[in-house]
Amino acid sequence: MRTSITYLLSAGTALLLGCVAPVRADILYVSNEGGFTITKITSGGVGSTFASSGLSGPTGLAFDSTGNLYAANFNASSIEKISPSGADLGAFTTAFLGPFGVAFDSSGNLYAASSTLSRIEKFSPTGTDLGIFASSGVNRPVGLAFDSAGNLYVANLLGNNIERFTPGGVGTIFATTGLNQPSGLAFDSTGNLYVTNSGNSTIVKFTPSGVESLVDSVGLSGPEGMAFDSAGNLYVADSSANRILKYTPGGVRSVFASTGLQNPAFLAFTDDAGVPLKLANQVPEPASAALLGTGALLLGIRRRRAAASRPK
Repeated sequence: MRTSITYLLSAGTALLLGCVAPVRADILYVSNEGGFTITKITSGGVGSTFASSGLSGPTGLAFDSTGNLYAANFNASSIEKISPSGADLGAFTTAFLGPFGVAFDSSGNLYAASSTLSRIEKFSPTGTDLGIFASSGVNRPVGLAFDSAGNLYVANLLGNNIERFTPGGVGTIFATTGLNQPSGLAFDSTGNLYVTNSGNSTIVKFTPSGVESLVDSVGLSGPEGMAFDSAGNLYVADSSANRILKYTPGGVRSVFASTGLQNPAFLAFTDDAGVPLKLANQVPEPASAALLGTGALLLGIRRRRAAASRPK
């Protein structure tokens, strides 16, 4: 019994110290609006063409729960569906024009920003057009992002604001300060919203309560889409410079990729197993802490069983 207790405590402590920490290698997907392709980039920065068939001015990217990638075709006014292997699964069109940002809600419904018509379209998980989700308060929408409560945030390029919509479609202005033709949106794991300003080539951050601060304004050239990896690094498509920038959680910037990109627009991540990465407002329980908790649970069960077996 003592040996078992010692083993469980030692194993839990070792895991908590990170001795058996899992290794992740997130994969970045980039829509090349100027090149009519989607590039796949490994965690080491090595890029290759993931898809090209059926794409015409691809912008917004979003993965469904099974790993299929949906790409907004701005020029063709359609949404292209791409399998995890890169195969073209066909496109669907509707009354929207100039689709830009796309995003899935927790129920698997797809939302698309119809930039030209200034409205947000909603589609069921099977691709059925459910009609206009929102049009009031929308002014040339570009980027879309959901928070953990199911509210949809919309970057209004010409409105110079961020509109927030409840799941029921009720809109309110979330932010107006520090914005100059906002385009890309991304939430970090603690609920801060990051916004790229294509009008003055800056990146700003808003706290959940709407307090704004500057992230970067030096040497950017038309930043658009953004995404966070599982380690909390921020990636930005610096579109006019044909490069992807990487910001560590501490704010250190570097060029992550610059070859094979043509006006990179929007970004999306999967993990190394191809599972779509979902980080918005979520702080996953570390594997080490979870296993330590499991060890403690097993220890408690064994103690209760030993007590029950003792003679009364």
